[in-house]
Amino acid sequence: PTRIPGISLSAPVLPQIQQIQAGTTSGLMKSDGYGGGTANMEFQSLTGLPMYNFNDMISILYTEIVPDMNYMPSISDAFEPKNRIAIHLSDARHYSRSSVYQKMGYSKFIAISGSEDEAKTVDILGAYPSDSSTYDNILTNIDVNKNQFFSAMTMQNHGQWFATDLSDITASGEELTSDQNASLTNYARLLSYTDSSTAEFLQKLEGIDKKITVVFYGDHLPGLYPQTMFNNNPELQYLTDYFIWSNHGTAKYDYPLVNSSDFPAELLVHTNSRVSPYYALLTEVLNKASVDKDKLDSDGKQIANDLKMIQYDLTEGKGYILNHSDFFKFE
Repeated sequence: PTRIPGISLSAPVLPQIQQIQAGTTSGLMKSDGYGGGTANMEFQSLTGLPMYNFNDMISILYTEIVPDMNYMPSISDAFEPKNRIAIHLSDARHYSRSSVYQKMGYSKFIAISGSEDEAKTVDILGAYPSDSSTYDNILTNIDVNKNQFFSAMTMQNHGQWFATDLSDITASGEELTSDQNASLTNYARLLSYTDSSTAEFLQKLEGIDKKITVVFYGDHLPGLYPQTMFNNNPELQYLTDYFIWSNHGTAKYDYPLVNSSDFPAELLVHTNSRVSPYYALLTEVLNKASVDKDKLDSDGKQIANDLKMIQYDLTEGKGYILNHSDFFKFE
């Protein structure tokens, strides 16, 4: 909240997360939505296919793009289907997630309802399941003898922001009404709980005898701020925090502004992993043609166009790239 002009907090709400960010690969993510759009950021963070390459008329990638795709690349493809687990403590049918995860080859989708794998541990905080409930479901399903991939979407800080007694933090905005200030205060208190539960989660992962890496990001800002608060800097309404953390080493790479579609390539850079031709291309996009580049040079334009061609081929075209099976294959 402190990035928003005119917002005041009685105490920092993310001190531990900011400390984590200071020691690992981290920065800001450019969201494609304000006050909504979770599933679109999820699609991009898994597939590496950016929303900015689609027509502006497209609003929900999971329901308008995915059903027509014969093949959907995903960072989870580096793992056996039986070891791919999705966790979202809401209804599994929202934004067709159950069919999307099935298409991606996930063996388990832990949800509140609409799934064969219903969550065992769910505590409500404010209006929705707590972050710690999501983290507990991850920890319960970690098997140190397997290489696993988890896709987890939290629900805790989803609006509306009900009153909590988590802390005595207060927040206010110069242009906000009393009701908006109440929502902002409740949201700030929920963020402070995100801060402590996330730090505790990583501490538990630190103690597991297995290499683990976490990509942590905010999908979009809460829609409680009036548009007038962004008049002097419209870009602010689309900036959220992220970090990539590992329990085995403290690699820190400099990517201060990324798109959600950059996370697969950035994860592979952070872990110094071998890449397929597809992820080699995404790495080139990350370094030379992503959202932090105001003007692309000739090399950047070529790289951006290469990805656009692949993306068209996978979503609207004939799927020619699928005849080259090694393009998406991890070595």
